[in-house]
Amino acid sequence: MVSKEMRDFWAICPAMPDIPPVASLPAERQARDERTMQRYPVLAGVTSEAVRCDEVSAIWYRPDNARPDHAILYIHGGAFIWSSAAGHCGVISRVAAECRIDTLALDYGLAPEQAFPGPVEEGVRLYKWMLTSGYKPGAISLIGDSAGGGLVLSVLLALKAEGLPLPACGVIASAYADLTNAGESIDWITKDPCVTREGLDACRDQYLQGHDAADPLASPIFGDFTGFPPLLVQVGSRERLLSDSLRVAATADAAGVDVRLEVYDGCVHLWHWWVPDAPETARAMKSVGDFLSAHTR
Repeated sequence: MVSKEMRDFWAICPAMPDIPPVASLPAERQARDERTMQRYPVLAGVTSEAVRCDEVSAIWYRPDNARPDHAILYIHGGAFIWSSAAGHCGVISRVAAECRIDTLALDYGLAPEQAFPGPVEEGVRLYKWMLTSGYKPGAISLIGDSAGGGLVLSVLLALKAEGLPLPACGVIASAYADLTNAGESIDWITKDPCVTREGLDACRDQYLQGHDAADPLASPIFGDFTGFPPLLVQVGSRERLLSDSLRVAATADAAGVDVRLEVYDGCVHLWHWWVPDAPETARAMKSVGDFLSAHTR
């Protein structure tokens, strides 16, 4: 049964924004981030610190009771155009607290100023920095939401191609993993204002700037997941991007990956962020924490 908190949110769910002129983007992004950070601040008991790691911008979110020698690399969403490691502080700090793990959030360059494959390359560089800083692959987890969920898969593909040791596990929430926008649910699920086909097409075009959307590093759904670490895939039943998560889970399973798919009834795109007090959010967060505890060492 869908909770009252989730049902109440259906009526106020924010709509996917139009992309303003490039000259106006920085100010609009900052204003949106400030509004979001005010409504969804860093969780109590978690500290944040902006850092540069091998010339890559990031923010550490550190819970007071963090497990030693473990780390999460978190990649935020925002359709490659919006948000930031700071703008996502509410959901990232909640993940850090639930998992009791220091979380390094990638603050990648946004489109159109930074186009594909820039965010993928930054994610790879940040992971390599974590390895050279002494974190063991078995103690690192990759987590991403929305476009960041797709980027987690793209980073895993890139790391595998380089022959690097892969992290212990990956978690993707409400993933945007097919930039050809061929997922059937984009058109037949109509009650998710957070995402629209027109908005996806516009953001995709700004990010790819003419690059082939079927490139597996852009659309990891078309990649070879063989050898991937265990994956947890979370998605809401009211998401236009539902198909992407279902296909990611099926692709992973076909490749022999230990994959767990969780579909949350009545939840919209990235409910973990928008409805932090809902029982569905508590269940999803606990599942993430349990998954990391089971697969990291």
